[in-house]
Formats: sequence, structure tokens, C-alpha cells
Amino acid sequence: MRFPPPEVLLSWPTPNYTDPVTKGPALLIVNCVFISLAILFVGARLYTRIWIKSWFGLDDVFIILATLFTIGLTAAVLLANQQYGWDRHIYDIPFTKFEPNLKIAFAAKFLFTAATTFTRLSLLTFYYRLLKDSRKLAFRWLVHLNVVYSVAIFVTFTLLVIFLCVPVHAYWTIGEPPDACLNEGTVMLAAGIINVTADFACTLTPIPLVIKLQMPRRQRVAVIFLFSLGFLVTIVGCVRTWYIYKSLVLEYDQTWYAYPLWMAAAIEIDLGVICASAPVFRSLLTSLFNPSPLSRSLATSAQTTLAANSSKPNFTPLSAGVLLPSNRRPDSGYEMRTWPTPPSSRPHSHSQRPQSQLSPTIRLVTSEDAIRQAAGAEGIPAHLS
Repeated sequence: MRFPPPEVLLSWPTPNYTDPVTKGPALLIVNCVFISLAILFVGARLYTRIWIKSWFGLDDVFIILATLFTIGLTAAVLLANQQYGWDRHIYDIPFTKFEPNLKIAFAAKFLFTAATTFTRLSLLTFYYRLLKDSRKLAFRWLVHLNVVYSVAIFVTFTLLVIFLCVPVHAYWTIGEPPDACLNEGTVMLAAGIINVTADFACTLTPIPLVIKLQMPRRQRVAVIFLFSLGFLVTIVGCVRTWYIYKSLVLEYDQTWYAYPLWMAAAIEIDLGVICASAPVFRSLLTSLFNPSPLSRSLATSAQTTLAANSSKPNFTPLSAGVLLPSNRRPDSGYEMRTWPTPPSSRPHSHSQRPQSQLSPTIRLVTSEDAIRQAAGAEGIPAHLS
């Protein structure tokens, strides 16, 4: 924690521990709304994958981990806001609450880093599955670079959070030497900028590939719009980075000026989880309100068979031949009689067989076809397959 110089301390008013000025319930409302939406989207995603598609992938594992860390961050922020004074001026916080306050801030940094990393890894794993049967090597290597970048961010930032102060407990212990910790404002500002860059790169990666796909313009725009939802996360990340700079670099009243920082952090990670689950959520809506062609065909066939059986006697299948009425058995209305095959219906010889039966139609499956089929299986709008 960065302690203010004496002239700043002297400029602060007398502490008010009984009835201080607060920021209000905005942080509580925003966190509750967005975490509820995130859990709803993830629940719909898992239901679609497990019960409708009967499939569960590595990207689902990553999004579950991201959701768990997101819930953990939400709980930490709400606890600090309600119990330890994150909604008021720092001089209105009792001295006994500084240590638990800083411990929660320590944990929240790690939870945020883990949540954003696993959200990106979920999206990147989804990109891999789109390329499963494709030969787009340049795009595949671009996804490789994004994965390496995201993993490197997670490892580096985790180590920086843990060892920001040496010993570690110096971060929340009042009275430790100032040189025991790195400059928190500089470290967190750099982390915010790098994290925004990673979000932007993860969102931008699939768009050039989609632009080159051969599909109607309306479909292409719909798919690009879906992937471009990640730019909302990037914009919120920029806002969060600005408040990192303002609360940890420009100002000493950290709890007061960091209030919108934690609000932006909640929106950023929750939006990331929602955007990563949006394509599968559309598959759920399609399955609920628009039955598949196979289901409609089976239903129509069943209705036709039921109507036919209600007006015709039962048939007894015997072997290849013709069913004719029979007078031999009272319990069997039909018997089998074999008739000679007329010349016109005899099989053609190889030389007489039509050309369409001699050589089957062969269709080359391109990389774009494979991407369309994989995207269509994931429920991406505009029917890529």
C-alpha cells in the first residue's frame, strides 16, 4: 500500500467512523446483475453441450474455471465493499480494518488474473476446434501465439501479485519498510495494459478468417458481429486501466478512487464469460423453438404411419415379392406370390448402366468447408455449415 506524504495527510478532514460518506450500492448492484447473467449463460452453455449435443470439451472446462474465479472475485469485492470500507474515503476506514482490507485486495488481484486468463483460453480452444479439419496453418499459428501469450501473462502476473512484497506478508502489514514492496501503481498499470492487449488480440484473431469465407454478406456480418462482442470487453478493460492509473498513481485516497475500478473489473470479467458462451446459448434457443429437420421428419412419418395403419389391415412381411389377398387362412389376409421380373425392370449390365450410376459424384472438402461445418455444429449464427 502506498502511504501518503505528510502534506496530504494534513489536508484530509477528521475521520468519520460512525456515519461516513459512501459511494452507495452501485458496486453491489452491478456485481449481482452481471454475475447472475454470467452464471445463466454458462449454465445454458453446459446444458446445451451435455444434454443437447452430448459433448463436453476442453473449452467448457476452461469456462467453468473462469466462472469459479469470477464468482470468487465477486465475493471478495462484495465482502470488502460491505465490511471493510471499499465504498468510502480511506481516512474514514478504522485502522483495525486496514490489514483485512489489503488481504482481500491481494486475493482479488490473483482472482481477476485467473478469471481473464481462463476465459481467453476457452475462446482460443474454441478456435482450435473450428480449425480441426482445416489447413489454415497461418491462422493456427496465430492461435498458438495467443495461447502462449495468455499463459505467459497468467504465470508472470501471478508471480508479481504474490511477490509484489518480500516477504509476502509485507503487503498487508502496516509498518514494513517502504523498500520491501515494488511500486504497486506501476506494476498494476503495466498489467492492465498488457491484459487489454491480450483481450484485443484474442477478439481480433478470428475476424480476418471469417471475412475470407465464401458465404452471403448477411451471414458474414452476423458471424463477425458475434466474434466482435469481445471488443466490448476490451473497451471496459481500457476503462479499468484508466482507474488503475488514477487510484494507484495519481491519488492517495485509493479506496475512494478505486471504487469504479472494481466495478469495471466485475463488468469486464463477467462480459468475457458471457461473450465466450454466447454462441452455444443460441444453439439452446434454436433447439427449444425450432426443432431440427430430422425431428420434424420423424414426427411427420409417425403421423402418416398411424393414419395408414388405422385404415388398412395388418401386413405380414415374408420375403421379396408381391403381397396379394389370400383366401387360404382366415387369420392372414395376405400371402406372398413371386412374379417374374419384366424385362424393363431387369438390372442393367455394366455396359448398359446409366453414366450417373457408374461414377459417383466426388466433392473436394476445402478448409473453408471444414470451418463452416465446425462452426455450424457450435451453433454460430448464420449457419456456417
